[in-house]
Amino acid sequence: MQQQRFVLALVISAAILLLWGYLFPIKTPTQNNANSATTEQPAASLPSPSPQPLASEQATQKSETAFSSADNTPQRTLTIKTPLYDVKFDSRGAVATSWVIKKNKDSGHNLYSVAGSNNNPQPLELISEVGKKEGESPLALFTDDASLNTILASKNYQINGVESNDGDLNIDLADGEKRVDFVLHDEASGLTAIKSFNFRADRYSVEMTAKVTRNDQAIPQAKLVIGPSIGDQGIPHYNFYSVAPEGVAFAGGQVHRLAAVAIHKNEGGWFSSKRPEGADRENVGGSLDWAGVGDTYFAMVAVPSRPTDGLEYQTKSFEHPLADGKKEERYLVKALVPIPLDGSPTQLYVGPKDHNLLSSSSEQISKSVGRPLDLEGTINYGFLSGMRRFLAVPILKSINFLQSVTGSYGFSIILFTGLIYSLFFPLKWRSSKAMKKAQKLAPRMKELQEKIKGMKQDDPRLKELQVEQLRLMKEGNPLGGCLPLLVQMPFFFALYTAITISLDFRQASFLWIPDLSSAEPYLIHILPILMAGSMMVVQLITPTPSADPLQRKMMAIGMPVFMLWILWSAPAGLVIYWLVGNVVGFAQQFIINRMTKSEDDEEPPPAEGKRVDRKSPKN
Repeated sequence: MQQQRFVLALVISAAILLLWGYLFPIKTPTQNNANSATTEQPAASLPSPSPQPLASEQATQKSETAFSSADNTPQRTLTIKTPLYDVKFDSRGAVATSWVIKKNKDSGHNLYSVAGSNNNPQPLELISEVGKKEGESPLALFTDDASLNTILASKNYQINGVESNDGDLNIDLADGEKRVDFVLHDEASGLTAIKSFNFRADRYSVEMTAKVTRNDQAIPQAKLVIGPSIGDQGIPHYNFYSVAPEGVAFAGGQVHRLAAVAIHKNEGGWFSSKRPEGADRENVGGSLDWAGVGDTYFAMVAVPSRPTDGLEYQTKSFEHPLADGKKEERYLVKALVPIPLDGSPTQLYVGPKDHNLLSSSSEQISKSVGRPLDLEGTINYGFLSGMRRFLAVPILKSINFLQSVTGSYGFSIILFTGLIYSLFFPLKWRSSKAMKKAQKLAPRMKELQEKIKGMKQDDPRLKELQVEQLRLMKEGNPLGGCLPLLVQMPFFFALYTAITISLDFRQASFLWIPDLSSAEPYLIHILPILMAGSMMVVQLITPTPSADPLQRKMMAIGMPVFMLWILWSAPAGLVIYWLVGNVVGFAQQFIINRMTKSEDDEEPPPAEGKRVDRKSPKN
């Protein structure tokens, strides 16, 4: 990172640029697309525990399926509709093929994909279409026996607990709960598998139990597929502020985040070496509490009934067509979560990564599994996560309170910004005085530096000049002028975090902005341009340590342009905070300049050896 000595504030901006990658890490997209898929039967084949050549897979499957009986159970689709979500299951493999989130449980607001609009809302589908066409669907099971895996994935299960007919099945669950059993019995192999799901109308969580036996011998453990690439499938582009689906798990007493591109490439780095399991696979060691896959706002997480070992993540690359006709490489990411097969319940959370919803679900699931859980670990709070979480929660509560008064999240952010800047006004006052003092002393400091530079070490005046230089540095310390910026930055990051941990901001409109949680969906982003323009004005009227006009212009232009680049694709709510902060800051700085104007008339300390003539006032 290059440092600009002549402007300390520019150094701070450069430091922010360096840290930005840690605060808002860029995630390589894993967004799926139905146009780049193969023609495999959805959910017809189970994801293998380790990548193998296609020819060997086909040969193995042919030899293994010879030991299974004919499949006489018809393939059917089961649809469960609740007030919060709609889910579809395929009887082949007993896997989920669609999971649409419909409503925010707390607010009651309907939820839609960002791919739609107010006039044309699109369902918020969480399951990847590309993954299904690659033969990968959530909630598939596989064991250590490849022959059993083929049967579990390719056979149709009988569906019990629903009034049966020859067609597809539907359950409308307006309230209460409903249990559905998927039962498979293969006489030739002696395999019996039962997967049961208990749905509740008022929860995003689902209870799942699984039992698998072969010739009446219990199989103790299997791996449950979570993913691939759970999240809003309508997101067209991922960036700093909208992360692609990633793996997230709590194992070994800590949260692990696994970007799909890192799993795929297995390149290692300065502080890590390549994984021994190779590309497209990553094992996560330690006792597992929960694991899943999710994007910025939504996730699917499995919580085994007791801690297990052997969590694994896998990826698969595919080409995603872009609007301009080009293609980019993206990645499917899935978790293989070890769960017991003794009938003990595995809890599934499939829904929003909202602070309030995750808190209540964590409490409910903790009671079910008999151990404390914190599913808020699915939220990526980023660098300094403890501090940002500490600030983000009260900020969110404050904005929600203001919204209950104003009825608008946009106006709530404006009022909140005014409140925060009012609290920081005393710091800004001291900052401006420190900057003005440093600006007045700058000519004398420069003169002393020139004198000291040309003096010998044994010169008797050297020590005297150095003492004076230290005194002036103490009186006009420019660090005091940076204090408000440093203090406000944690609130800036915490507000961004608050926007990403609450569904209330998602698709909340304000003026011409349809969604405060994302950038303006237009070619020209008006808010970032207004923000940069207002920032230039504030920089021009704010005192700086240097009296050099060129440096002042560089600061007034360089910093706003830098922030324009940073915030061009930022959530609109975040840019509103910065823009309103600039407007309030301009008003505050104008008041400060007027009230401290008399101090500007004071002359700086005279240079040594020079006489200053002062005219006495005329009567």
